[in-house]
This record gives sequence, structure tokens and C-alpha cells, in this order.
Amino acid sequence: MGGIGGFTGTLPTLWCTLRGYDRHVQRAVIQNFNLSMLLVTMGAYLATGIVTLEVLPMFAIVLPAMLLPTVLGTRFYKKINDVTFRKIVLTLLTASGIALLISSVPRLVERFF
Repeated sequence: MGGIGGFTGTLPTLWCTLRGYDRHVQRAVIQNFNLSMLLVTMGAYLATGIVTLEVLPMFAIVLPAMLLPTVLGTRFYKKINDVTFRKIVLTLLTASGIALLISSVPRLVERFF
């Protein structure tokens, strides 16, 4: 799923939800899985030369865009209960699936019509 649309955490999220893990366990599993996948991806990018020294200044732009949602998400996470967490996770999974389907519609229409 990561190669298709950047949805690396979809399967572990569904797995944790189906297993009925509480939000703390879910968060730990999903965050560690995503961190591992992103580190492997970055390592592959560095090894193949996709990420070069010219790209490094762009990280200064991207860093605040990553940190702000992380801080806000952490504060929000502390204020919600397990049921709300589960609803949010399932809603986001559904939305990401719908977005993936919608993004593929033009290609399907082009292919068949």
C-alpha cells in the first residue's frame, strides 16, 4: 500500500483494530511500523541517489510542516478516549480508501472509454 498511495500504515491499522487493541497499543504498533517503513524508504532513496545534497534545503521547509501536525496530534490524542480514537482511525482509513479510488477513476475512464 505504501508504493500505491503512501498508505504504509493501512494494514497494521486494520490489524490492530480487528484485534481490539486499546489506543495506546495501536499507536505504538502503527508508529513503529511507519517509522520502520519510512526509514527503509529513505535508506533506499539515499542508496539510489534520489535524495542528493541539493534536496537538503527543502527539508527546512518540510520540517515545520511535519512538526506542527505532530504536536497538535499528540495534544489531541491525550484528550480522547478509546472509542473516539477507534472512530477517528476507521474514518481516516475509509477516507484514504475513497481518495485512492477517486484518484484512480480518471485512469479507469481513460482505459475503458
